[in-house]
Amino acid sequence: MENRICQSCGMPTNVNEQLGTNSDGSINNDYCKYCYENGEFIDKVTMEEYIENCSEYGTQAGMSNEEMRKHCQKLFPTLKRWKCTCTDECATGYNPNCTCTNPECHCTEKY
Repeated sequence: MENRICQSCGMPTNVNEQLGTNSDGSINNDYCKYCYENGEFIDKVTMEEYIENCSEYGTQAGMSNEEMRKHCQKLFPTLKRWKCTCTDECATGYNPNCTCTNPECHCTEKY
């Protein structure tokens, strides 16, 4: 099996038992079971809040909590859940066709 990581928290997901589930109960290959269940993210938080939460698990990853925080600050913006894929046009206003998965991006909301 290929080396893969959760596209929300960065945890290695090398066995299917570690993967989250879609709303139909099928396996979701992008997210771990600690982040994604039944087609939804378990924690409804900003990226900054999630970095803070994950930094508490530094020792489990073999580093200090501060090292974990710095690691997450570098990694998370590259992950599917947090990466903003908006075009310049989309980022400047309402775009119902935006495919961004970043919950902090609000270009599909009408104000």
